[in-house]
Amino acid sequence: MQYVIVVLMLLFSSCVYAEATDTKVKQVQINGNHRLDYKTIYFYSKINLQDNIKESTINQIIKNLYSTQLFSDVEVYVNKDNYLIINVKENPIVNDIFFYGNKEFNNKTLQNDILKLKKLAVFTKSKLQRDISDLVLLYQTKGKLGVTISHEIQALDNNKVNIILRINEGPTSRIKNIKFVGNKFFPSTTLKKTILSTEYYPYKIFNSNTKFAPERLMLDQAALYNFYASKGFIDFKVKSAIPEITSDKNINLIFSIEEGIQYKFGNSNIVIDKQTDNTHLKDELTKLILSKSEDTFNPEIVNSSVEKITWHLSNNGNFFSDVKHEYHTRDGMVDVDYIIYTGNKVYINNINITNNQNTIDKVIRQKLNISEGDIYNASVINRSYKNILGLGFFESVNVQNHKINDSLVDLNFQVKEKGTGSFDIAAGFSSITGLVGKVNIQERNLFGTGKILSLHLEKSSSSLSSSIDFAVPNFLDTDSSVGFGLFYSHQNKPSMEKINSSFIDIIKNNSDAAFSSSSAGFMLHTSHNITDDLGLSLNYSYKHINIFNVKPTASEIIKEQAGENIDSSLGYSLQFRKFDNVSKIHDGYLLKLRQNFSGIGGTLHYIKTEGSVYYSKELLSKLSHDILFTAKASMGYVFSYKSDENVKISQRFIIGSNEIRGFHQSGIGPRDKKSLDALGGKFYFSIINQVDFPIGLPEDLGIKGSVFIDAATLFGLDYTNKEYYESKALRLSAGFGFSWRSPFGPMRLDFGFPILKEDHDVVDIIRFSMQ
Repeated sequence: MQYVIVVLMLLFSSCVYAEATDTKVKQVQINGNHRLDYKTIYFYSKINLQDNIKESTINQIIKNLYSTQLFSDVEVYVNKDNYLIINVKENPIVNDIFFYGNKEFNNKTLQNDILKLKKLAVFTKSKLQRDISDLVLLYQTKGKLGVTISHEIQALDNNKVNIILRINEGPTSRIKNIKFVGNKFFPSTTLKKTILSTEYYPYKIFNSNTKFAPERLMLDQAALYNFYASKGFIDFKVKSAIPEITSDKNINLIFSIEEGIQYKFGNSNIVIDKQTDNTHLKDELTKLILSKSEDTFNPEIVNSSVEKITWHLSNNGNFFSDVKHEYHTRDGMVDVDYIIYTGNKVYINNINITNNQNTIDKVIRQKLNISEGDIYNASVINRSYKNILGLGFFESVNVQNHKINDSLVDLNFQVKEKGTGSFDIAAGFSSITGLVGKVNIQERNLFGTGKILSLHLEKSSSSLSSSIDFAVPNFLDTDSSVGFGLFYSHQNKPSMEKINSSFIDIIKNNSDAAFSSSSAGFMLHTSHNITDDLGLSLNYSYKHINIFNVKPTASEIIKEQAGENIDSSLGYSLQFRKFDNVSKIHDGYLLKLRQNFSGIGGTLHYIKTEGSVYYSKELLSKLSHDILFTAKASMGYVFSYKSDENVKISQRFIIGSNEIRGFHQSGIGPRDKKSLDALGGKFYFSIINQVDFPIGLPEDLGIKGSVFIDAATLFGLDYTNKEYYESKALRLSAGFGFSWRSPFGPMRLDFGFPILKEDHDVVDIIRFSMQ
């Protein structure tokens, strides 16, 4: 026993000696490595054999090797022969990863987008735990708050492992209720509309915002602050936002808020950095401030004022100007100082266009309103940006300014091209024309030249129309476009019958049509923007018109006009537009005037004039932006300037349900007394007044209601010896309707009720249309 104790003491003392004393090692010996070679481990250990090995050196070697995450165990020591011994146990390699129980996400998404561990990667427990945590967070963003993930590691030969992840997704946690505590100035219904999270109802099953997501809470709190700040509550705070889990694993969101007091605008001051006399500039900039003293404070108004001031300075060459603002609160008021740093006047050096691989430079440069050497003008540059984007050739246009010196910049337009061809097939239904099929093919940037080629085909049960058009924008480097087109149309006009002393329209099949008409020809056209808001178009058209297959029972007037004619006409169109949005006008108006002069050769001699006014305005905008008033007034007149020639039916106006709901498509105007065929008229006037509004259904459904009052009249024929009904009286209708922004396209259902009508008018109360 004493012998054993002595031996142990000697061994212990030798180890202490080796660790406590600087040792010059003779050799490095590495054990336990199978996949990694000696040189690799030696490199990772960062050993320097020229140095003596200390205890601190051994600790550092261990840290170096562990930091590679290639080893699950590392042992380092100096033996009695002064050999540095490194014993390692390599981490296994991932052979494969298996998922079980996942339904919300497929294996590919989880493996490629979420997991950091991949096949043939080095496995560590810390990596696995990190990936599991990421998976849990991913599921929570989809409302799977109760998700649990267990794992299993299967050891394989050659130090490889399979990872098995078993996912129990659990039910989707929906937001049942959203509650606000501490709100006094605004009701909870208003606050709910300001945040992204929304309460769940069965019709919102596809709305992802009804699923609870922890990270969305931060966005909700920011939205609440922005809302309150815009109402003057700049001290507003969200004290807490708590998701309360209910017994059925759903969520009640509870926001505890502190509104604070409502501030008003106080004084607004312009402070210019330069010491020289800037009284004139200061007066100019003061006029651009949008806020008024005693108005409710709103940071957005301040930001808009900053933008206007910056814009004004940039438009006058002060590109390097800077505008900052400072708030000073006092007694419920906020004083705002606008601090102006003007900088030097700046001029355009070079204008560069990049990334346009398909579109030639010339096409883009034609849309620039600024040239090299011009003074920097942000407004003109922005207009150029809109012009380029308006070409429709680019997904995005990025305008960058590259400073050359204090008075020169390069202007860089970086474009990202997109497809410019389109092939659209559409089907629609109307209570008037029945099923309609449409095919449109268009290339808006033919061979990168900016030229436009369009083909159109439309077919319904009673009509066919087709056209091909070619246009060259910016013809000869001007702001004008020129083009030509070919067209053909065929239509069977429906007959009318009188039954039981009332007028009922019967849409016949093609063989029972009152008459058929066709039109074929070509058109030359040019257009030019006189100003940003005023456009002028000129056109010449040549048409071969034929009225044929006239039914024996058709009107004598129609029979008299059967046959072929040539319509050769020159026309123009003026359009003046002032509105806030090209695609969906909410505030503004549109004026149109067009005239055609026929008789430049051909067999027809007439002048046709039409004008229209479209107006749109939001009503009660302080309460809602969804109540919209629209009005459209139209007027037309056509006459023959040859005393012995009547205006043909193909040139007359035929109006009805499109202009005055509650009447048939050709429901008003002159009508033959025997056949009841619509004859059209030389003069018409119509006005549509409509108010669209929400009807209390969720906005997601896209359903709105509307009420309307329409009025119209149509009269005027060149015949005095024919029997037909005619009245100059104004027709009036009122009604209501519903519009639905459906997944298949806009649909509309109108119920129109005639208030003023004539006995020979044709009523059609229900009108359904789909685009």
